[in-house]
Amino acid sequence: MQVMLSGILTTTIFAMCVGYTMEAQAGPSAQFEERAFSKLDANRDNLLTESEFVGEKAGKAAAKAKKQFQMRDKNGDKSLTLKEYSKRP
Repeated sequence: MQVMLSGILTTTIFAMCVGYTMEAQAGPSAQFEERAFSKLDANRDNLLTESEFVGEKAGKAAAKAKKQFQMRDKNGDKSLTLKEYSKRP
């Protein structure tokens, strides 16, 4: 009985620690994404156009950014919301 309770307690504590770690990792990442999105959103309309997303990039870097933009723009409306921006293609 004690062994069983000890195993349950250990499993519960482990699950709580894993959940806490996952939440802690999501928090700073989400804040980083919001700040990066805000910096790119030149007209502050909470949408990123392709030109805002690509910015001052040129050559291969611009082509790569345009491709990333198109992959993230799942609904094809030629703009990215924070949710679309935050999802990795």
